[in-house]
Formats: sequence, C-alpha cells, structure tokens
Amino acid sequence: MEPERIQQCERLFGLGALATGLLHELNNPLNAILMNAELGLLRLQKISDQDELMHILQKISQEAKHGGLLTRHVAEFAKAGNYAPNGSADLNSAVMPARALAHSVLRRNAVQLEWELDPEPPTLNLNATAIALATAHLFQNAAEAGASQVRLTTGNHGRWATISMVDNGAGITPGNLPMIFEPFFTTRQAQGHVGLGLSLARRIVADHGGKIDVHSLPGETRLVIYFPLERNPI
Repeated sequence: MEPERIQQCERLFGLGALATGLLHELNNPLNAILMNAELGLLRLQKISDQDELMHILQKISQEAKHGGLLTRHVAEFAKAGNYAPNGSADLNSAVMPARALAHSVLRRNAVQLEWELDPEPPTLNLNATAIALATAHLFQNAAEAGASQVRLTTGNHGRWATISMVDNGAGITPGNLPMIFEPFFTTRQAQGHVGLGLSLARRIVADHGGKIDVHSLPGETRLVIYFPLERNPI
C-alpha cells in the first residue's frame, strides 16, 4: 500500500477513535439539556404567561433530540463492520431519517428539500442506519456547496434500485470531479471542512454492492446511487 494511503487509513482510524470518545462526552450534556427542557415544559404548564418561554424550551428540546439522534447514528456507524447490510428495509424508509440527521446544516443554509419517493419502493438487504447517514452526508455536501434546493428521488431501473439527488449548487469543476470521493479532499478547508463525508458515503454504497455516478455542470449537480436488486457484481 502506498505511504499516502497508509497515512489516510491511520488518520481515519484515529478519527474514528476520537469520534467515539467525543460522542460519549456529548451524550451526557445532550441528555441533561433534554431532561431539563422537558422538566421546564412540564412546570410551565402551570404558568399563565408562558408562550415565549414555552417556545424557547421547545426549541431546546428539539435541538437536543436532533443532537441525540445524530450521536446515536454516528456511534453505530463508527463501529467496525457496521457499513454492510444487516437486515431488510425499503429504500424510502432508509433515506427518510437523513432529513433529521442533516437538519442543522440544511436550516443554516436555507436549503429546501424536495422528495419524490417511489410509491412501491423495493425491499433491499441493507443497513438502514448507514444509508441514512450516507444520504445525510450528501445533503450536507450540497448545502455547503451553495445549493438552495435539493431534490431526492427514489426509483427502480432495471436490476437497480436508485437514489437520485439533484442540487442547484455551484457545481464541481472537471478537474476536481475525479477526486471528490477521496478521503480528506475538500475545496473548503479554510471553512474547517475535513473532506470525509463523500468518502464515507461511497464506502457505505460500495459495501452494499452499489456504485455512485456524478454529473456536474455550473449550477447543477446530479448524483445517482445504484443498489443491485440482487447482489450481482457490478
């Protein structure tokens, strides 16, 4: 293995260990926030002039729940072997939790999501948690590329089940397109991005026997994920 690849693997391993520790530390304050917010909501029910405080506590509770959901998904994802399929689920139910996982970045960037879900989605052998996290990473990448609209479509094409995502962000330059799935590749390093989201998404899809195709022009990027309806080699 090339030295650069070895270093990338070591960095990924170290990041995984760091993430596991951080998730453990985050769960305690998130639980405390949630418990106190819900306690405050119960007590506010006895107060007559409560509208503004009720709204504040509801927002605290909502954000704590989003944070808790994120830590649970990331903790499960970080465990070795949890990328591969581990049960049966339909594609729609697998992708829907991605909205909650990417809630903060979508709201911060004022991104509007559009869903066009297959009315008869296929049931696949997959890891629903990993698929949701991969989809959330793709939402996040679109938001951080300046998209204001993202349309997600699930479908069935021949021997493939598909997730198609189209955004109206800045697009990917031809020179960068071959590198976007490389670990730590990012054009937004100055903004604190480490460039792991797309790499993790590709790994999840590959562990499901799938593939990702990307086509990009200025103002539009189309990404299609293919999952085999039967586990045939690609």
